[in-house]
Amino acid sequence: MRFFGIVITALAIATSPVSAQDIDLTDLTRYEIIAEGEEARTLSDVEALEDAYQQLINAGDCDAAIPAIIEFYEAANIASNLIRRGNEPYYDARREDQESVARNRTLLDELISAERVFNTLLEQRNRAWVEEAKCLLETGERGAAVTRLYRALDYISTDERELWEEARRLLWAEVGFQP
Repeated sequence: MRFFGIVITALAIATSPVSAQDIDLTDLTRYEIIAEGEEARTLSDVEALEDAYQQLINAGDCDAAIPAIIEFYEAANIASNLIRRGNEPYYDARREDQESVARNRTLLDELISAERVFNTLLEQRNRAWVEEAKCLLETGERGAAVTRLYRALDYISTDERELWEEARRLLWAEVGFQP
């Protein structure tokens, strides 16, 4: 009897009319990646932010380094997203369209350069996330550090072997695991 009730409910849901969502194609809110009143940082700005947080870490000043690290990785993430968006039509293109683009050597070189910069920014961002976690561990904020390491490990690629090892060993150390 219970099975019969489940089947009837499933049929009722499956056969109910579905209304189409109205999509406002002029609504730009889903494209907003920069907060109101702020501007995207240039690659030079991002590099200067990275240098600034690294100097604070080298000086052993984690309290000052944490906000600098956050400022850097937020700027790097936005810059990488903006650069990657320029390649999006290529990524979304059909294979024959991609092959057509590949025959235009100047355009292809430009897209490759953008991809290289995009990937480098992501690697720098990932490194900053691990550095932030290390500072949080140093300042006794273990729970926040674990959260940062967990996030970093979601994005670190296997190509980033040293960073991957460092992040996983820091995370494992929090539960006393030693391989």
